[in-house]
Parts: sequence; structure tokens; C-alpha cells
Amino acid sequence: MITYLKILIYSCAYCIFFCGLMGTGASVFIYFKTGFFLIPEGQIIRGFLFGCIAGSAITLTVIVFKLIDKYKARANPPSDP
Repeated sequence: MITYLKILIYSCAYCIFFCGLMGTGASVFIYFKTGFFLIPEGQIIRGFLFGCIAGSAITLTVIVFKLIDKYKARANPPSDP
């Protein structure tokens, strides 16, 4: 259970960082185009929320695949060569 909590924290932190990086990159692009550097508060909140949602989805996928692997390992015992 602790492993899945660590995966949740790491995946959320990574996705929040990546969303922030993309938002900052877009703001830098707009700065070079117009001359104004602006990171709106809504963009920061959106990046945080999207990062949490994406991190939760990654963790859920890991849990589901782990359960599928456990089920397949239990359903088909290895055969002797």
C-alpha cells in the first residue's frame, strides 16, 4: 500500500512539474512574440489540477495492471518443461 502511495505522490509531482513547464514555455513563447511575460493565476491552478488528475490516472493504471498480472499468474500455473 505504501508503494502505491509513493507512486501517486511521484506521478502527481512529475505531472504538476511538467504542466508547469509547458505553461511557462507557452508564456515565454508569447513573451518573444508580443513582449509581455504573463503567467495567469488560472494557468497555475489549471496546471496543478491537471497534474493531480494525470498522476491519479497513472497510479490507477499501475494498480489495475498489477491486479491483472496477479490474476493471470494465479489462473495459469507454469508448466513443467
